[in-house]
Amino acid sequence: MHAEAWRAAHRDLFEGRWLDLLVDRQRRTWTSTVSAGRWGRDTVLLAERDRKVGAFVHFGPHGAGLREGEIFELSVHPTVGGRGVAPMLVDAARESLAEAGFRHLRVWTLGGTNHVRRCYEALGFEETGRRREHDYGDRRPVLQLEYRRRTT
Repeated sequence: MHAEAWRAAHRDLFEGRWLDLLVDRQRRTWTSTVSAGRWGRDTVLLAERDRKVGAFVHFGPHGAGLREGEIFELSVHPTVGGRGVAPMLVDAARESLAEAGFRHLRVWTLGGTNHVRRCYEALGFEETGRRREHDYGDRRPVLQLEYRRRTT
């Protein structure tokens, strides 16, 4: 689920062969993470459809020690996209973080994923102006943008 969702969300940002390598890397990384149970203080919420995982949100405390939460990844399989699953998962993450005393929720997203950016904006996130570049290994860094919203 995760690898195919990642492929669909990023197909316009990476060349085909490179995207295949990234998707394979994502598949191996998540398989080892899930099987090893390496979540620490993080949480993963799943959305199922027909007894199969259709989406998930991975979130937890922001790494800088702030009293802010962060969505590390939101992944929605293309077959369940557009059905309100992403907003439901983001809202559940926001509520969980608010109950734990976190006042804000942050998320980084790729600048070229306009549909993802519009989704976060519709959910009350605002661009903070913070930007960074990330090289996925193809020596062609992509722009990441930070979004933030209150948890309450």
